[in-house]
Amino acid sequence: MDEKGDNDIFRELAAASLHHELNEEESKQFSKELEDPGNQKIFQEMKKTDEKIRQLKILQRVSPTRSWERTTRHFHRKKIKLVANISKYAAIIVLTFAIGSLINVGQFFHDEPQKLTTVSVPLGQMSQIELPDGTNIWLNSGTTLTYGNNFGSQSRNVELQGEAFFKVKPEKIPFKIKIKNTEVEVLGTSFNVVSYAEDNFSQVTLVEGKVKINNSEGEEITRLKPSEQIFIPDNLSEIKIKNVDTGFYVSWTDGKIVFDEERLADIAEKLKRWYNVEIRFSDEQAGNYRFSGTILKNKPFDQIIKAFELLLPVKISYTNNLEKKDSVLISKK
Repeated sequence: MDEKGDNDIFRELAAASLHHELNEEESKQFSKELEDPGNQKIFQEMKKTDEKIRQLKILQRVSPTRSWERTTRHFHRKKIKLVANISKYAAIIVLTFAIGSLINVGQFFHDEPQKLTTVSVPLGQMSQIELPDGTNIWLNSGTTLTYGNNFGSQSRNVELQGEAFFKVKPEKIPFKIKIKNTEVEVLGTSFNVVSYAEDNFSQVTLVEGKVKINNSEGEEITRLKPSEQIFIPDNLSEIKIKNVDTGFYVSWTDGKIVFDEERLADIAEKLKRWYNVEIRFSDEQAGNYRFSGTILKNKPFDQIIKAFELLLPVKISYTNNLEKKDSVLISKK
């Protein structure tokens, strides 16, 4: 097992500090680590998140240790796992929301009310889960996945907001993913889905197998073949299908970010989610420059944006903010 990085160690110390569980030696180490401006920012964000969590009745009077043990037992039964590089504190947030988000279902899951499990991945994090039927799903930053308590027995329906890569286990019961005003129906396949609420489109990229794209009534719109990608505007007008190199759209599951002649403005939208930062352009032309290359997602964000400044005719101003998101301003040289 890999040793924990300094960032993970600080998050665990910070989580224990928030719940007054540091011993004398840990308290000294935490105070020393807190002198770093970057750690100060992380701690402020964790404090805000902790305050929001405390407002949830289900989390009142719960220590991180007891919460971790309880959520681990719960999701072990549901076959849900987290990727190894996610920090312990972030994992608690993701899992707790999954337990706390039990609500009545909508029509997509069945007419009669039942309970839903929701898994939410914060900005700047990733998670891998395994559903009760053996389906594996990688969830990207700012993504929410919801499924009913009858999943696998009566149906295999999920709802997605964000980006996820699916490896669906073949079964007689079709696997359906609700995204905005359409659904993806599969029998057994692997594919990537992008459907963020703030975007005005959804996108499905098929790696292998076959999928059907249906409208909100379940009526088939079209089918995809391997290496095909469909672009679906929210208003369902001008749906486009093209052949793509699927590696560019699933590389993020391996901690890589691959771009192929992509506009800097579009890249910025992805970086905002992946690193939880604000990115602005001083003029439109700077956002129209195109970039090709591979970036390792675990590299510090300031190193990544430096690469853009070296390879493109742009100037980048990076501001580290303690009380809010870090900000980046991109302008022409």
